[in-house]
Amino acid sequence: MTARGQDAPPADVFAAPAPRVYSIDAGRPFLADLARGLLASLPADPLALADVEILLPTRRAARALIDAFVAAAPGGRASLLPRLRPLGDADEDEIALDAAASEDDLDLPPAVSPLERRLVLARMVAAADRAFAGQENWPAAIAAAQALAGLLDSFYTEEIGFAKLEGLVPAEHAAHWARSAKFLEIVAEAWPDWLAARGAMDPAERRARLIRRQAERLARLKPGHPIVVAGTTGSAPAVAALMGVVAGLPRGAVVLPGLDRALARDEKAWGAIDDPHPQAGLKALVEKLAVAPGAVRPWPGSADQPADGSPRGRLVSLALRPAEATDDWLRLVNAAAQADPGLARACAGLSLVEAADEEAEAAAAALIFRETLETPGETAMLVTPDRNLARRVAARMRRWGVAVDDSAGVPFTNSPCGTYLRLAAAWLAAPSDPHATLALARHPLAGFGLDAPARRRAVRALDRGLRGLAPGPGVAGLRARLDEDARRAEAAAPLLAALESAAAGWPDRAKAPFTDFLLAHLAAAEALAARADEPGAERLWRGEDGEAGAALLAELRDSAEALGEIAASDYPPAFSQLLAGASVRRRVPTHPRLSILGPLEARLQSADVVILGGLNEGVWPGEAEADPFLSRPMRRALGLPSPERRIGLSAHDFAQLAAAPEVALLRAARAGGAPAKPSRWIVRLKNILAGAGVLDAVDRSARFAAWARALDEAGPARPVPPPAPRPPLAARPRALSVTRIETWLRDPYAIYARYVLGLRKLDPVGETFGAKHLGSLLHKTFEDYAREYDSRPIADIFAAHAPAYGYGPVEAALWGPLVADSLDWFARFHAERLAEGAPAALEAEGETAIPSVGGPFILRARADRIDLLKDGAAFVYDYKSTLPTARQMKLFRMQLPLTALIVEAGGFAELGARPVAGFLYLKTVDRKGAGETRGAAGADAAEIVSAAKEGIARWIAAFDDPDTPYLSQPRAEFVDDYGDYDRLARRREWGAQGEGEAP
Repeated sequence: MTARGQDAPPADVFAAPAPRVYSIDAGRPFLADLARGLLASLPADPLALADVEILLPTRRAARALIDAFVAAAPGGRASLLPRLRPLGDADEDEIALDAAASEDDLDLPPAVSPLERRLVLARMVAAADRAFAGQENWPAAIAAAQALAGLLDSFYTEEIGFAKLEGLVPAEHAAHWARSAKFLEIVAEAWPDWLAARGAMDPAERRARLIRRQAERLARLKPGHPIVVAGTTGSAPAVAALMGVVAGLPRGAVVLPGLDRALARDEKAWGAIDDPHPQAGLKALVEKLAVAPGAVRPWPGSADQPADGSPRGRLVSLALRPAEATDDWLRLVNAAAQADPGLARACAGLSLVEAADEEAEAAAAALIFRETLETPGETAMLVTPDRNLARRVAARMRRWGVAVDDSAGVPFTNSPCGTYLRLAAAWLAAPSDPHATLALARHPLAGFGLDAPARRRAVRALDRGLRGLAPGPGVAGLRARLDEDARRAEAAAPLLAALESAAAGWPDRAKAPFTDFLLAHLAAAEALAARADEPGAERLWRGEDGEAGAALLAELRDSAEALGEIAASDYPPAFSQLLAGASVRRRVPTHPRLSILGPLEARLQSADVVILGGLNEGVWPGEAEADPFLSRPMRRALGLPSPERRIGLSAHDFAQLAAAPEVALLRAARAGGAPAKPSRWIVRLKNILAGAGVLDAVDRSARFAAWARALDEAGPARPVPPPAPRPPLAARPRALSVTRIETWLRDPYAIYARYVLGLRKLDPVGETFGAKHLGSLLHKTFEDYAREYDSRPIADIFAAHAPAYGYGPVEAALWGPLVADSLDWFARFHAERLAEGAPAALEAEGETAIPSVGGPFILRARADRIDLLKDGAAFVYDYKSTLPTARQMKLFRMQLPLTALIVEAGGFAELGARPVAGFLYLKTVDRKGAGETRGAAGADAAEIVSAAKEGIARWIAAFDDPDTPYLSQPRAEFVDDYGDYDRLARRREWGAQGEGEAP
């Protein structure tokens, strides 16, 4: 006898009295059991199976059932397969009856494409933004349109009329809910009107109508061939109605996935089931089918299916027991432990791995995969909603040369084609942006009509030319910047010509139809993708990602008119938002025994080893996300499902998979660098296992952590000392400017890298105007004013030079007051200096030779200003944004003392050899006022210059010794916080602060 005194089900599943509702327990290979049960119910006729019609929730399940029938065929006997029709494509919230050839849809209007619906809804959201907020946000509108489409799906799928929106918001609700409801009322009128004008239907409504018609047709005709609905929880009313009809047909049957028959017999627990519970969907379904839970029969194709389910299934059921029925949890756990001492049968094949972080979790999953492959013929699948974990595991498997199929594919936006298209859109919207230009130019798909060597030269020239301040507007600004260097201009000319041609088709209006931007974008992308030997369209749209992009953008092009007008600056983010969610399925050969699936795709699937990964709150299960348009009470009043229903569906997936004979439950203790909260299911399961004293036996965390460490163990680290290069004397520099002497004293390694290795730090790309650029502009202004002070005001000189240095209205708004103070100060300073002498050298260059054991060492200087005083002595000035301290001037800030040394040696042709009366550093810009000075004069200056002469001679002599190394910042008192060559010198490895931090 079975539960509640029922007789054992007959071998022929269609011989039982109607309604015929069966269940296959959690943990059983659902599709294999389904195939065996159906074959046992049919005559031994190869044609008998062809009369069977089976409706399954997904296309993946339909494909897998074909394999199950082949495997279950007696003696490998050939037969025709049944008619398999998917009820939905991976998500019951998107139920789709594949009835393209059915008579039922002949009088229904065609469904509008989901993409076109999204675009139309985005236009409605943007219009609402204009009406309510006075502005548009197209990326946000497109994202909101996706949520709005989901809400419309709920209305149509649940078969709820929009009329219920009227008067939905009581006075006590917040005002924003009232605005939201008002907007929904507008959509509820505008969307059906738009569909009617197009002669089309909403896809969700059409699916529900088709399923309803199918149910009506079956109820009317009562066909005599076998019809089975299997593996669905019937969450949509239309599907539940269809299942009810099929269960009552002469040869119809419904097969449920994992009804908890033991829980169903517990009236208290069954009545306490709420939306987040795994059995919530099945409970609602059996109520709709008007079938008592105890009347649901076990499927005869499941061998050894006990009345209470498998031991693992009972353990999971107990762990996930409804919260309101856990008052007798302890009694039930004790009873389970008595029936199964030590929970040995329930825990057989169960592993729990709580990894330190996401990488460790991926390593554990990869190790389980690798271990599975050691057993011939054994299969394994990783099931997780965490796509990052899926990608990590797939990447780790490549260390063993094993390619694993990730069913979610690769996001199209991250594929080469998708990335290139997004870069092209960003550049077209801002063609003079150096970052956007270089990002596009460096992408492998950007060919510019050139062969490979010419392209490399052009991109290199473009990179060098766009260093420093951002260029002027448009491609003309790029060309003007490149024209500053003849060789670069020549190398980059074909690339600039291609960019200019591509940009010419871009609409020159601030706003234009989205279609215009899209067509210009695609034309430019194809043109720029061309190579010397291959058209751009062929390069861009080939391969897996190219074919996926071609299909996606063909659909977008056909529907783009629905979006209306959009601002040019909004096009790139809007385009990226429209690409979001699309994926590229790889066609590379993958291992036939391993797979990575999402929870929805894993429904009804089975494997010898099941790995459930990402079991953290917010991941699996995901958050019960709030509806952006309707509050919970509003959804309840409308009859829409609660946000927790999705958690219940997710819990059902977990319960089905966790009951597998061999299963590993994985989670990461830290995710995204922060502690992660374990899934509620893991917490409950651990509580039971700990209470039964078997948690330690199940916990395999330490084992997999040790295996992963052993696998990645690189052996003991061998410390590497700081670099100490000793190039031969012939390779060492024999000339330096006085500004480089400070670098030499602070960081000899920087001199080695710059002058021996020939490495030079490049300016950043597209710099914003800053103090450095203002300093250069003021230097030039002061130089010209010192020459023309009696003919032009200093402000006019500054204004004449400002554009060439990138100083415009925006910069003037920020720097204007400081500049005015600086110009006023310099005019006063210059007038004061004229009373004591006159400028004799402005931005002048000079040099002198310092004798040394390795030969003469040339010391060079470029002096900002040298005045000749009335007594014939020289006075040296240098303009600075910050001033050195007195101690720094004596130790290593030796620019002016060494310049004075060159003056005394006659190294400046304009001056000849003459004594130096003093030197001053002048602070040219300061928020507290310009004009602060620091320096020395008279005997103090002579003493500093003499000490500098002796010091530089000793320093040169030291480095003329080939055994003297060029150390990286060797003296603590001279250490700088940063250096251009710190990475090359590996300062983070050996720096004083250690632990990988920059000193």
